[in-house]
Amino acid sequence: MNAYERGTGFLLARLGSLTARSWTAFLAAHDLTQGQYAVLVTLAEHGPQGQRRLAGLVAVDARNIVAVLDALAGRGLVERRPDEADRRRRTVALTERGKALVTAVADAAAEEQDGFLRALDQAERAQLNLLLRRLYASHVDGPA
Repeated sequence: MNAYERGTGFLLARLGSLTARSWTAFLAAHDLTQGQYAVLVTLAEHGPQGQRRLAGLVAVDARNIVAVLDALAGRGLVERRPDEADRRRRTVALTERGKALVTAVADAAAEEQDGFLRALDQAERAQLNLLLRRLYASHVDGPA
């Protein structure tokens, strides 16, 4: 291992690149993009949402979420329906097919993660996750 390969910045960048490539390929194998997966998981976690609120939850511009929703609706994974409180708004919800896909992909993702982290035991994985979350929060949320 070269000296530069031992640096934390290099290791984080390189592992980030490997993880991103692996994750993109994993999603593609399930015929999903990152944006589509984010919408499906968010709907599974939060239930039906208005399009604007959903866009905020997945951090996508409200104008850009329409194409994502169109693709998911075209596959029968989500449905849009009038909001019961305000008929001018549209609510997006997972279909049964969408719920089944989220479950299947989540299970497969857990297996994929196990493969990626195979060099670490469970305690090391938990410690790594804790450290990464702390580091992430310090840059996104500010000092704790």
